[in-house]
Amino acid sequence: MKYLLLFSSVVLLFGCGTTTSSDDSNDEFIDPYADPPGYSGDPFAGFGPVATIRFPAEGDTEIEEPDDLNGPWSIQVAACGSMDAALTLRDSIAAQTGYPVFVDHIGSYYKVRVGSFATSSDSDGLRVQLRSSGYPDAWSVQR
Repeated sequence: MKYLLLFSSVVLLFGCGTTTSSDDSNDEFIDPYADPPGYSGDPFAGFGPVATIRFPAEGDTEIEEPDDLNGPWSIQVAACGSMDAALTLRDSIAAQTGYPVFVDHIGSYYKVRVGSFATSSDSDGLRVQLRSSGYPDAWSVQR
């Protein structure tokens, strides 16, 4: 055991050496935003022109206006994270209630809203119906 400790100490002291090396073979600055060396192609070849650019932002709002607008009030039943989920829910509720159902894209949510009423109290009957039909968080909202 004593010899193992002595051997380990000698290897540690003399085995590491005292010289250091550096890689000075590439002293030129490489621009990380430039094309790779030897690249001469067009990175946008094969893509059409950009027609629109959509940036998500606070207050990003797309509201689907009903054709037969009776008023600004609706019943919101859900706020979905994806358009697919909102459209599936929209179709289900439209078949169940017979009322027009809208999907409003506000911020990062797709809000599913039912009906179009002149006042909040006009929407009370539908709100009660939706709550008893499995949407307990349904509430009146001004669109």
